[in-house]
Amino acid sequence: MIMVTDNEQLTGHSWNILVIDDSKLSRAIVKKTLSDLGMSITEASDGMEGLELLATHTFDLILVDIIMPNLDGFGFLERFPHHAGDDFVPVILMTGSDDLNSKIKGLSIGADDFLLKPLNEKELVARVMSLLRLKNTHDELYEKNLIIKKELEYAKKLQQYIIPENFEFVTYPSVKGRYLPIADIGGDLFDCYLIDEHRTGIVIADVTGHGIPAALVMTMSKMLFSIYAPDYDTTSQLMSKVNEEMRGLLLDMQYITAFYIMYDTESKILRFTNAGHTRPMFYRRNTGKVMALDTNGLFIGIKDDTYYEEKSIKVENGDRLLLYTDGITEHKNDQKEEYGETRLARYVRENGHIHGDQFCDSLLEHLESFSTLDNRTDDIALVYIEF
Repeated sequence: MIMVTDNEQLTGHSWNILVIDDSKLSRAIVKKTLSDLGMSITEASDGMEGLELLATHTFDLILVDIIMPNLDGFGFLERFPHHAGDDFVPVILMTGSDDLNSKIKGLSIGADDFLLKPLNEKELVARVMSLLRLKNTHDELYEKNLIIKKELEYAKKLQQYIIPENFEFVTYPSVKGRYLPIADIGGDLFDCYLIDEHRTGIVIADVTGHGIPAALVMTMSKMLFSIYAPDYDTTSQLMSKVNEEMRGLLLDMQYITAFYIMYDTESKILRFTNAGHTRPMFYRRNTGKVMALDTNGLFIGIKDDTYYEEKSIKVENGDRLLLYTDGITEHKNDQKEEYGETRLARYVRENGHIHGDQFCDSLLEHLESFSTLDNRTDDIALVYIEF
């Protein structure tokens, strides 16, 4: 088997090198040494000429002397980032002095390595090859990151399709929702199902973690809720079924919190089951009071044969229900104080006169006034239901 070394791989690449030095001898040494390795060498006699070349040429590595007329090496390094853009171009600073302060200054303003003059050809090759390997690795990672970024953008579009933008297909009750993932893709979800002509099911859930693993679990759980919702007459049975199906799909330490409701327009009975999720806020219009809805039940995916309790409540005209994920109640301000369940209940009670989209947007504005949402550490999802 023929082994290919890193240096052989690098010398097979067409590298473009810029050497900036007022010494013709130093430039000649660099050109002769690196040209023998198949590299293309461009010369500049001072920093200003080097910057002018950067405006019209692309280079993979730059060698620059410290002491030069017009613009020295330090001045070149200070201006170099504005010309390099987003590209990673390593810079070797050449110096005739082994002064520590000069090295510290050079490193602090952008140099990646040093060469002591007069130049030693073997050391020159070694340092150039080392930085070209670094650049090669950087460029490969950059390309892979671009691919990942494109894939995440696709996943984001797909998730935006999966999470309903509106619930206009529900005639009654009125349902509105908002979803703010912390990253491109998130682990919160909500959905709504027309079970039959009288019953509507609504779920909100939160998968542990963030990013791709959470988004994949979110997608699977959303699919399971939508598949099985029409098959079960009780909220507890549906939760048990989803738990059973998800048990073999979750990674270690992964689980799902969920709250599922089923509303019957004929009986005006609201049935609900909680699987370790945040407690929804039910606003009773006639009394002006807010109560938190809750039942017994472990997170989904923790263990087999989990018992999920079902409760019910009689709904009256004008009542409201807010389902939400813990990204709201655990949102913290600069003093590390959480927004909290009490503050949320007060907001629901004091704003029971606000309808639909206006209520959702107003709640997010209230969260923003408590602490900027740009600093949040979790996804935010909410569903507002008006009876």
